[in-house]
Amino acid sequence: MTLGFDGGRADDATALVAERVSDRLLQPLGIWERPRDAKRWEIDRVSVDERVQWAFLNLRVVAFYADVALWESYIDRWSAEHRTELQVKASTSSAIGWDMRNRLQQATRGTERLVAAFRDGQVLWNPAAEHAGTFRRHLLNARRRPNRYGLSFGKESRESPDKVDGFAAAQLADMARHDLLESGWRPPTPGGGRLIAL
Repeated sequence: MTLGFDGGRADDATALVAERVSDRLLQPLGIWERPRDAKRWEIDRVSVDERVQWAFLNLRVVAFYADVALWESYIDRWSAEHRTELQVKASTSSAIGWDMRNRLQQATRGTERLVAAFRDGQVLWNPAAEHAGTFRRHLLNARRRPNRYGLSFGKESRESPDKVDGFAAAQLADMARHDLLESGWRPPTPGGGRLIAL
């Protein structure tokens, strides 16, 4: 599995999405967003951290790209704790941290690749899975945003309450999968796993 993470603090949502390398199945592991009727709300960072740790304990995570904005200290810790489990690094300075603010060209290519995969039926997802309704809403909220490199994405407007963080996390998971496969990585053959003493 690869993971993608896009984090917010209060107004923006936070999303953690997994993608199965073998068939591009997307699975939202958690999406946290402010309830519409809440005047004051802040993301429960402990809950998010616990979900990331759950993913590493229960899934075979081989790559993880996380947008660093607002979550730098957590991403630094996740990188330090899990770097040896990851087969590709998100950047030259971090195993997990992928700064979407400074890599517009790569992010735009990632958007175009994921949108084309959705259009061509090459991405799977389970509409009955936990968080699937929220995830679908985030995907449908994403709007085309042309830039000098091609087609990116964003909310309908900067002030729109309609969140797209699930799309951003899916894109990061998909970019991690793409880079993993381009690196030449192949899954271990059956029976080639570690022996665990009980």
